[in-house]
Amino acid sequence: MTEPQTSIRRGPRREYFYATAMDDVIRAYKPEEWGLGGNLPSGNYTTRSPIGLVVVMVLLTVPAILAPVMMVLGAVSLNLGIFLLFLVCTVLFTGGWFVGLGSLRSESKARKLRRAKGLPKPRYGVTDDQARRWFEAHPGTVDITRENFPASTYAFPVERPKGSGDGIGF
Repeated sequence: MTEPQTSIRRGPRREYFYATAMDDVIRAYKPEEWGLGGNLPSGNYTTRSPIGLVVVMVLLTVPAILAPVMMVLGAVSLNLGIFLLFLVCTVLFTGGWFVGLGSLRSESKARKLRRAKGLPKPRYGVTDDQARRWFEAHPGTVDITRENFPASTYAFPVERPKGSGDGIGF
């Protein structure tokens, strides 16, 4: 038995993320196409553009270079306090720099996948309930199933007892 794949965004790997671009159309994005993505209801992304991420990485470059140098100077001078302080700074700044580099690479790959499908960059994430209502009103793109809308709060047709109405609410 295999374990379900998980994503960085908590829980089991989702089939789709849902977002709008600069219009009122809700689109389904596979995780590989999401990239830096839009703001999700389940998370806060302060750097949502490659340009913003590049600026953050440029600002992190100087401390990421200086922290290991200062750590070595602290070790050479046998100053344990300076060594430990800059050891922590080295981990934080260089770690942040490498995470930013990985994010830029994944955004580059996602951008290529989105361009191939003609999808715009996701700007504003929507909840599963909002996306489900959209795709119920505009059928044909995404199947209305629990796997595609795992966080939907109202029952699916196969989950409803007979004669229970539309299933909205509990």
